[in-house]
Amino acid sequence: MTPLILMTLALAGCGREATPTPAHCAAAERHDILTDDGAALALHRHPAEGAPVLIVHGISSNRHSWDLDADRSLASWLAAEGFDAWLLDLRGHGDSTRDARGHAQRSGWSVDDYGQHDVPAAIAHIRRVTGAEKVAYVGHSMGGMVGAIYATTVPTAARDLSAMVAVGSPMDFSDPDPVIGAALQLAALSGPLLPVVQSPMGADLHAAIGGNPLPVDSMLYNDIADPEVRATMYRSIVSPLSGGEMKQFGLLRSGGGFRSADGQVDYLEALADVQIPLMVIAGRADNIAPVDRVLPYYQRAGSPEKSFVLAGRAAGFSADYGHMDLTLGDHAAEEIYPLIRDWIDR
Repeated sequence: MTPLILMTLALAGCGREATPTPAHCAAAERHDILTDDGAALALHRHPAEGAPVLIVHGISSNRHSWDLDADRSLASWLAAEGFDAWLLDLRGHGDSTRDARGHAQRSGWSVDDYGQHDVPAAIAHIRRVTGAEKVAYVGHSMGGMVGAIYATTVPTAARDLSAMVAVGSPMDFSDPDPVIGAALQLAALSGPLLPVVQSPMGADLHAAIGGNPLPVDSMLYNDIADPEVRATMYRSIVSPLSGGEMKQFGLLRSGGGFRSADGQVDYLEALADVQIPLMVIAGRADNIAPVDRVLPYYQRAGSPEKSFVLAGRAAGFSADYGHMDLTLGDHAAEEIYPLIRDWIDR
């Protein structure tokens, strides 16, 4: 979700700290690990005998954006296909809201920290537990951007990753449209002032509203018909938004590629040196990560093996996919999940 939507949803007060566990996840394993800079992370494993894959969520979200229920879970779908699926809650999200001492960890970091500390810790743990030489990486929205940070700044990435899939992940913010421009401006203003935005409470309120007083639904999805799924999505997938995240995204209001928190590294340009096999998937009707923001991820990557997929009716898909349709839509298990499987199983 964009900072604009999240700030609109946010209410004052304390947000929920844990997300509910769907019934289909009862047999999943939880692994608690520490990063090299001391953050506590929760990994949720849907075990199988095959190759491991790390699945990462987007901004102000958590693992349930990939694992909502039995019919909308890339993790359990991949496990049924034989892959060892691991879902990561980045620091401050989902089950990673508290550190090893039980203290809240909700701010004081940037998106860079996810790619340079959280992902390396998760991949090292997965390799240690499974004995696998390489791990596949799948990221949605900011999760795909975090993957770009990892691939371009962590020296062991080329050795440790077998493949990458970026789903609805914007990397180019040149000439932003009015909605994106307003979101980035709001992020720039709010990031330095607010250590955390309690977006979960706003999401809970929106889930309870039967109508659509705000254009949140139409911004996020086109292909989720069941109102119960809609409500479950809002109640389950939203985590607090860090001021550090907003501050870093606020840098993009001047345009150009996605940059580091200090503004010194353009990760879009740095993709030219990436050699990891890469698939980029964009939604034809994605209002959060429009095609022109996502396509440069594919274009700039130096990967000798790469693929770009535009999920829309004109390309034979059942729907023009919106942002959350790519992970949780009514047809995602039929049309998006197999694309991911085939790429990481090349």
